[in-house]
Amino acid sequence: MEHVILQIERELERKGISKFYLARMLNVTSACINEYFRGTRRFKFQDFLQIIRLLFDEQIHQHRLIEKYCLSTESTEDIKEAMEWSANNGFYELLSRLINIYPSHFSELYSLLLKRNQSQLSPVQFYHELEMIKFKIGNEIKMPETKVFVGILLMYSFLDLHSYSSILPIANHTLHQTEQIMNHYIRESYVMRIKEILTIHYMKQLKLENAIKIAKEVINLANFEQFPLSVNFMLYLLAEMHVYSDYRKSIYYIEKAIEHFVRLGLSESLTNRKQMLLAMHDFIKITNGVQQNLYLLGEVEKAYYLSVQPHQEAKERALYILGGVANKKGKLSPFELYVKALAANDLYLMKFSEEEFLRSGDLFHAQLPKRTFRKLSMRNVP
Repeated sequence: MEHVILQIERELERKGISKFYLARMLNVTSACINEYFRGTRRFKFQDFLQIIRLLFDEQIHQHRLIEKYCLSTESTEDIKEAMEWSANNGFYELLSRLINIYPSHFSELYSLLLKRNQSQLSPVQFYHELEMIKFKIGNEIKMPETKVFVGILLMYSFLDLHSYSSILPIANHTLHQTEQIMNHYIRESYVMRIKEILTIHYMKQLKLENAIKIAKEVINLANFEQFPLSVNFMLYLLAEMHVYSDYRKSIYYIEKAIEHFVRLGLSESLTNRKQMLLAMHDFIKITNGVQQNLYLLGEVEKAYYLSVQPHQEAKERALYILGGVANKKGKLSPFELYVKALAANDLYLMKFSEEEFLRSGDLFHAQLPKRTFRKLSMRNVP
């Protein structure tokens, strides 16, 4: 830590920033700042983070200092907080290095989250790996943050497996357990993760009033600063929630989400998140009969676009693409079945798509094949 503190002191002197100014910025006493720099008081991670972000513009420099901080701190709580901060801001390379610094079952959980976020595991593989960690976790499960994080990962697994109806009891129990976490940032960040999961649950269960309320509560100025990706995800969910009822609101929210994501400067490192946002943009437009200014980056988005074209050749191309998707994945999702039904003008498959949505607990998107089934039925009546 001595070497890191020396780097900070040099930069303070170079930029003409006083320790008194730091004390005011961190809302601590000058005596506290002096103890930080003498090494007689533990540098809290959030204070350290604020200082290096003030002094060093380059993100790569900040991340190197965070890694050195975690290597030299005697507090495992600081390392855990740094890991959650890294994960929550999409700094996956830094997170990977921090995982190696703190070998533990807790770190294994973050390694598993990292694999999920980088699409390295299927939903079933993610669930099985989580169960394996839970089996060997031992006394670490008694730590409140470990207990809560296991619950969060289990809910992520249910989301990936489309088992939406299983989430609510776990979410409520896990939310209650967060009260036992002493670290403020970890507690608030885990609460934010649970709120994201609850918003999805309520949306899928067609309890849109509850979902919209949580999403709007999260989107505030403080969270834009502290939990930018959570805010971005809530903008995405608000866009999704309005897709069938209000096109203007829906496209407004997704355009805000894309604009916000671009400003975060994470487009290159979080390609999955970028593709998710752009795919939702296309879904909103195509579902509402708007076919201009589409991205069409994914195979499913291309198939959806082709399926609504009037020409039979386009529909056949959509079916060909979906055949490739089915071969790759083993089976089609309820939405992909819907697109196939559109392309084939198949009422039976359309009904099956609705049943598959309902079977997974997704009442919200079951509206799509249901209303399209009515339209196709009327069109096919002699």
